[in-house]
Amino acid sequence: MLRQRVVLGSTRDAEPAKNAARRLRDEGQEVVYVGGDQTPEQLVRTTVAEDATVLVVDGDAAALARIAELCAQLGADDVVVTPLAAGPDEPRSR
Repeated sequence: MLRQRVVLGSTRDAEPAKNAARRLRDEGQEVVYVGGDQTPEQLVRTTVAEDATVLVVDGDAAALARIAELCAQLGADDVVVTPLAAGPDEPRSR
């Protein structure tokens, strides 16, 4: 399995994100958990600062769209942004 640095956070309640961070850590991923009530700007800046390859976000569609926009502005187009509650037909982290 490819070990990735993953930033995981939420724009709302932190509990689902906290549980997901534990699962990813237990699966061998390097996880930077930033908690809940984060702004899209905070999440993207942390992702860039941590040189992460994946950003997992528990947030709504508007927050995800803003995150994608910020990644492009900051030159972090290679970061895979994945919604925490991704269903089987939605994009997932690599």
